[in-house]
Amino acid sequence: MLAADLVSAWEQGQSRSPAHRWQPLLAVLGVDVGRRTQLSVGQRDALLLDLRGELFGSSIVAVASCPDCAERVELGFEVDDVRTRPPGDPTATFELTSAGYTVLARPPAAGDLAELGTARSGADARELLMARCVTAARRGDADVPVTELPDGVRAELVARMAAADPQADTRLVLTCPSCACTWAATFDIVSFLWQELDAWVHSLIDDVHRLASAYGWSEAEIFAMSPSRRSLYLGLVRR
Repeated sequence: MLAADLVSAWEQGQSRSPAHRWQPLLAVLGVDVGRRTQLSVGQRDALLLDLRGELFGSSIVAVASCPDCAERVELGFEVDDVRTRPPGDPTATFELTSAGYTVLARPPAAGDLAELGTARSGADARELLMARCVTAARRGDADVPVTELPDGVRAELVARMAAADPQADTRLVLTCPSCACTWAATFDIVSFLWQELDAWVHSLIDDVHRLASAYGWSEAEIFAMSPSRRSLYLGLVRR
């Protein structure tokens, strides 16, 4: 994977909100712009796990804060440890019949989450997402607005969506070594990978500055070098 392509993706992401930065990352993998928003959230995250493995390896080290005592807890795992396989097509519409209601819905798509930035609160975001994912709701012969679905039916819908696209919600069970608190922490591959890419780009630009200053090479020439070759030249510069 070319360094120039990764830096370009980083540049595009810098001008986007965090909720949209996954799009240039998928572009690095060659995912067509029209397909990106149609992917389920889990499909998107599975591709980003692939990209993470290709860029930085399969081992992941992350840090979380204990919700009870605020102790920082380090955890390590492999990319494959957080992979899940959907039972079917996670973009498909399903039918739920419950409490006299019949609802047609689908799991959230990546494009749905990208539209939640206009929501004023978490509750508004949930309502907007439900409205986008429910394609029809009826009670008997009458259409029912999504906002009028009972809480129990909505809870069943959420559970069905989660079961259909399990990769969309990756959780890790952690135990604090200080207070023994156990909790489930969400692993967000979008923000995690972006932070890694951001650190990598800053390091690369520092390398470019050093080599360009020492040898007069252009950015494009330095980007075109393999990491091992750049490292050899940097070793000479630092002597």
